[in-house]
Amino acid sequence: MTAKALVLIGTGLCLLTASACTRRRPPPPAPAAATAGAPLAQVLRPASSAPPPPMPPDEVEQALGELAADDLQLLAADYVNPSVVRLALARSGRRWRAKWKAMGPGGSEVQEGVDGNNSPRCEVAAFLLARELAGLAGAAQVLVPPVVVRALHRDVPCDRGCRGVPRLLSAATPATFPELNDHLVVGALSLWIEGARTPRRLHGELWSSERFAAHGGYRRSVSDLFLFLYVIAHGDANYGPNFLLRLPDLGRAYSIDNGRAFDGLPYYVGEGDPDWQPLATLAPGRLVAPRFAAPTVAALARLTPQRLHELLALVAAVELGTGRTVRAPRSDAALAALSRRPLEEVPGLRRRSRQTYTGAVAAGGPTFLLLGIGPAGIAQTAARAAQAAAYLRRADGALFSD
Repeated sequence: MTAKALVLIGTGLCLLTASACTRRRPPPPAPAAATAGAPLAQVLRPASSAPPPPMPPDEVEQALGELAADDLQLLAADYVNPSVVRLALARSGRRWRAKWKAMGPGGSEVQEGVDGNNSPRCEVAAFLLARELAGLAGAAQVLVPPVVVRALHRDVPCDRGCRGVPRLLSAATPATFPELNDHLVVGALSLWIEGARTPRRLHGELWSSERFAAHGGYRRSVSDLFLFLYVIAHGDANYGPNFLLRLPDLGRAYSIDNGRAFDGLPYYVGEGDPDWQPLATLAPGRLVAPRFAAPTVAALARLTPQRLHELLALVAAVELGTGRTVRAPRSDAALAALSRRPLEEVPGLRRRSRQTYTGAVAAGGPTFLLLGIGPAGIAQTAARAAQAAAYLRRADGALFSD
């Protein structure tokens, strides 16, 4: 893959090195269909014909590390829609693509005038819960592409601790929290998995009873998807471009836009295509598929409020002085003072939007951006998981193990 010089001109943003940015290209008139589907080892492919570096056993963990790294090279950028940028990235001899979506000003969840459309905390929470449900199946069965919340650096002179963060070309790109660090733009960066397409309809395409009966991988993937959408209270599920199917066999499903979920805002579910309406009314007994994977149902039963608090109360953190992405917020030494408290109970934090806060966790300590799911959202998620697991365990013939 060559590094073409593509520039985002709608907002004055160019996500390339200065030497690579040689020509301008306007955004496309309509969003291109997102593609995903190849194993992560194929997506994080080597940049040359030389043997690739050894892969860690957990490809999902490698992808998270790649997305969060400070030594990323930004090779090219192109619009997917007015708010989403597709980046070509390189690191350590590998090249791949990712989706970048900057947070709203000051951490707002408003996008293009619509509240709730830009919620990176829900995107990360959806990935974490999907990975929990996949369990031992690991990368082969995770429904949501790996995603991190991270900072990129505006193209301004810098002698601060954030000077090593990968750079944007344009100084005109507004900082997310200018009063805290006017050099940084914060957003969600998620893996763009190649080799799939958006389903055009629910019945016969995303959901196929024939494929369900004949294809074991699809059976696990699509039944897990419907359970997942119910448990996270996906508020925009009756919309085809939120999903992907692997090519050429349509044998694996992905959920690629999960911002309206958990304790975020629902969407206008009554206005969707009637073919997709079953996904707007998911509930135990109305989960579309006739049977569900026994390991997934067992994982649902383990989603207690305590486990979900550990998993979702703090899903992402960025140190705003240095731009450091905190890979494991719940176990990071600098965030130890959070203990088991919800973010709204931590003194000294400033609420920016729904469960998005900034501030120092400890007196005299660094300032962080902190994102999570609130107590009510966690309790409701646990209740839906318990209800679905109990219903499926009681229903005759509702589980499969192959």
